[in-house]
Amino acid sequence: MKALVVKPHRLSATGFVGERLLELGAELFDHVASEDGTPPNLDGFDAVLVMGAPWSVYGEHVEPWIDGVLDLLREADRRGIGVLGVCFGAQAMAAAFGGEVRHAGAAELGWRLVETSDRALVPPGPWFMWHSDTFDLPAGATEVARTALGPQAFVLGPHVCVQFHPEADAEVVTSWIDNDPSDFLVAGLALEDVLAETRARAAAARRDAAALVDRFWERARVPSLG
Repeated sequence: MKALVVKPHRLSATGFVGERLLELGAELFDHVASEDGTPPNLDGFDAVLVMGAPWSVYGEHVEPWIDGVLDLLREADRRGIGVLGVCFGAQAMAAAFGGEVRHAGAAELGWRLVETSDRALVPPGPWFMWHSDTFDLPAGATEVARTALGPQAFVLGPHVCVQFHPEADAEVVTSWIDNDPSDFLVAGLALEDVLAETRARAAAARRDAAALVDRFWERARVPSLG
């Protein structure tokens, strides 16, 4: 099985999510949207992942390539290819199917619990968060998890989209903070505490990410090699 991994940014790592997909027998093929131009044809792919980014799905940073990503998501839907959208990816799925994405007026940072209506798909966490946008659910979507700020997970046909970061292992979070720690510093959060909590939660985070990926894999009707 082949999964196309759309990485908006060079640091859009797959972490625990990619680890579990490899365990399920998937081959991962990366496309860095901000650097690689037009997304590849979906022929031969069984699933699509769209990972997180330091940008919103609106604004000058994404203008040269966001339409290509949104078209890819609509094409995946037409073909019945399941999409796992993570943070930016969830917002892109919402935007692709008519939901509004906008600034939330506040940021959600660090490890936070979610209210979930489907613990098998989305355990309550805590999950790692790093965003300041929210979105309206697209038509036909079902909300699965939320916080006071807005939706945190939804399903739409074979697709599963989450606003938090199930991929967030210590290496991934460290690379993001090294790239730009400003959001945490503005919020008064000590970087060493964030990283220490990330390391301490590694086993539980890996378990919860695996559960999420497994349910997505089943929902997307992708057979396991095992």
